[in-house]
Amino acid sequence: MADNIDIAQRNQLNQVKVAFKNYDIPSLKECEICGEDIPIQRQKLGAVKLCIDCATHAEKQNNR
Repeated sequence: MADNIDIAQRNQLNQVKVAFKNYDIPSLKECEICGEDIPIQRQKLGAVKLCIDCATHAEKQNNR
């Protein structure tokens, strides 16, 4: 049976899990949420699907 320390450690590990992106996938030219153009410099990163504003908003929502 898990004690409080085990549960706390499991919760902490779940918070730091990161889904790795495949940067070989081409970026979108338009944000899939708002439809705004994604700047060329951002597209060059690869695997970009969101504009900066939508990406920032999504990250804030995920960190709550």
